[in-house]
Amino acid sequence: MRFTPRALAGNVNVSSGHPLTEFAWLLGGLLTLLLAVYLAFWLLSELFAPRVPVAVEVWAGQHLLGQLAPKSNPTLQQRLDGLLAVSPADSPLHRYNFSVSVMNNKEINALALPGGHIVVFSGLLKEIRSENELAMVLAHELGHYARRDHLRGMGRGLGFTLLMATLFGQDSRAASIASGFFFSLEMRYSQQQESAADTFGLQLLAARYGHAGGASDFFERLADKADSRYDYLLASHPHPQARIASLQRMIADAGYRLAETLPLQGEQLLIDNHQAGTKP
Repeated sequence: MRFTPRALAGNVNVSSGHPLTEFAWLLGGLLTLLLAVYLAFWLLSELFAPRVPVAVEVWAGQHLLGQLAPKSNPTLQQRLDGLLAVSPADSPLHRYNFSVSVMNNKEINALALPGGHIVVFSGLLKEIRSENELAMVLAHELGHYARRDHLRGMGRGLGFTLLMATLFGQDSRAASIASGFFFSLEMRYSQQQESAADTFGLQLLAARYGHAGGASDFFERLADKADSRYDYLLASHPHPQARIASLQRMIADAGYRLAETLPLQGEQLLIDNHQAGTKP
């Protein structure tokens, strides 16, 4: 008697679907999970960012500061301290022990790290033309601290990093690339946050110098330039013309007077020293 095997009608170990279809479902499920976790971290960061203890910020900021390795500078620190001295007594800024340092990088940018660490890129310093412009840059960064904008983005970035390390392994290349990309996105503020920081910065600038001269000078020059170094500012900040109009409107509404700006003094030596060592 000849034996003829029959096809299996059903088996839990044999899939009836196409492998590519199953892969698509798995990939879709993973992406859905990542999206859900991101939204959860977004909600948590919005709820808890104002409540994060400064001590926790300081710990996170020291870690990031060690990776960037910027150089401290007494001249910039003096300018920053002058702004803090005129901030209101009930300002949330007084919770921090602020420091400012310089990082060799041609990008036109500055960072507000957790814990009160401000990092100014040498590329930005090279574009500064007056003490008042520099004060506006620092006062703008202080505005992010007053609203704790930096913690909202960093909270989401930290949560996503932990998730990627869990899924792919702490030392995996996928986790490193994905988390690095995510952090680069989350370090950017929304345009609403940038506008609010401009408002705060203008108020502090006027309190420090008695007028609002220099508040929009940098943006007026920026509006006339086409340079790849400005790509970050143009992508993550309100357009220069919009910022100029907004600042001029705020100056008029507040009745701030305009006066001549102060020339750079010790800052000019700082800029010259960093120009030769700026990264290409």
